[in-house]
Amino acid sequence: MNDEFYVGYLQKSPPGLATRTRAWIVMVGVITTVVAGLVAARQTPAEVGLFEFGVGRTFEGVLHEFPIPILRTVSPYGSVTNHLLVGPGKQGLPPFARGSDGQHVRFVGSLIQMGSNRMIEVNDEASFVRIGPANTANPRPPQIEIGQVVLRGELVDTKCYFGVMRPATGKVHRACAVRCLSGGVPPGLLVRDGQGNAVVVLLCGRNGTPLKLDAQWAARVMDVHGRLLVREGVASMEVEHITLVDGPES
Repeated sequence: MNDEFYVGYLQKSPPGLATRTRAWIVMVGVITTVVAGLVAARQTPAEVGLFEFGVGRTFEGVLHEFPIPILRTVSPYGSVTNHLLVGPGKQGLPPFARGSDGQHVRFVGSLIQMGSNRMIEVNDEASFVRIGPANTANPRPPQIEIGQVVLRGELVDTKCYFGVMRPATGKVHRACAVRCLSGGVPPGLLVRDGQGNAVVVLLCGRNGTPLKLDAQWAARVMDVHGRLLVREGVASMEVEHITLVDGPES
């Protein structure tokens, strides 16, 4: 008959019951914090990327359309920067900029960047100007062939991965990546080493042609066979065939 009893309309609980309730609340809070920390620690860290959405910059350089659209810019001091080119939304180089291979161009676009990977969203048609043929005083060097290789990695769309979306890999991003690749965004193979360091190798077809692949392979892990090439720090691969790790060859 002397047991404490909680009455809902009273302002305070009995002392003993209140003490036990506080202890349970503290314990549950500590357990929840620890579990949340353990779950967060097991997640793959998101790579840092930048997308200057809504910010327009003026870019000027030589547009190389094949096999992957790139703007090559040269500073007054002679340093070279290569930017991949895409259009607004989920599309590759827009129609108004096509047919400009080897031309010196100027336009307003938005910068996308992750580390040394640079890309421009060409989104202002009115600003796009073809100035004339490229200056032969600073020609584009030939590609350096590393050799025949087989690389295993995840197929990603470079626009999202370089900074437009997070997360930009795996099943959670697959539907978006499928649409981006279908729209012409340059495909990339995300390759990681044993320490988790990542590099994106651009995928192209043979003899300087764009690669034709099934966009439904986005976010799939695959073995890619072909020639590995490097030009001015940009790694690309002329694909000979692809083997899905959990599927058929192509």
